[in-house]
Amino acid sequence: MIRLRRVAVLLVCVLAFLGQGPPASTQRLGAKIWVGRYQEIEEYLRTAECVRAEIFGPDKPTRCTLRPGGPVGRMVWRSLKPGVYRGFRESYKAEIAAYQVDKLLTMDMVPPSVERQLEGNTGAAQLWVENVNGLKENPSPGESNRADWENQLARMTMFDNLIGYRDRNLGNMLRDAEWNLILLDHSRAFGTGTELPRKMNRIDQGFWSKIESLTRNQLDAALRAWLADNEIQAILDRREKMRTEIKSLPR
Repeated sequence: MIRLRRVAVLLVCVLAFLGQGPPASTQRLGAKIWVGRYQEIEEYLRTAECVRAEIFGPDKPTRCTLRPGGPVGRMVWRSLKPGVYRGFRESYKAEIAAYQVDKLLTMDMVPPSVERQLEGNTGAAQLWVENVNGLKENPSPGESNRADWENQLARMTMFDNLIGYRDRNLGNMLRDAEWNLILLDHSRAFGTGTELPRKMNRIDQGFWSKIESLTRNQLDAALRAWLADNEIQAILDRREKMRTEIKSLPR
């Protein structure tokens, strides 16, 4: 038994040294089945056959059941072309850009989102996350999960400020049984405005370090297919305003 434990500890150390982290079974992944499987799931979302489609209404997303046997069972597809809808600037491309920024920050709150065609139309295909709950009925966890949950909410606020997302509400926030926060519906994010949509009362310092380390070259490489140059620059401009606000927070 002692020898087996030593082998397990050695395996974790080797994986950490290689930059892979501990095995997924030791992490609280919950419903986040995409963590560590980004490329596999992205490719499947691009190519998997939609065997049954549920259309939620005009200008609403479509939920697709995918052919069994793949890494995911369902996806949601949005085809909003860049434009103004009900007074809001929206685009399916913003959904993909939000996921790309999430990946740059290793935040793992936005489900994989890719561009694909469905019935001749181009839109964003996003993993439909299973086994999750909304927050309208039960918005706060028990004491054992409270500190981690509050840190996740702080990261969410910082993320929303960085991408200029003004529409965060309980309807686009989900949580799984592990109280992992999952964020949806970013079609109204980005744009060229530089005002911060949300007040920051606290920050996650480690997450802020990741935001500060972002470079224009990184953003260009990840986002140029989805955002205009001035929209990418607005991310950096909002970061500067975040920096000013964070300096004013009590320590």
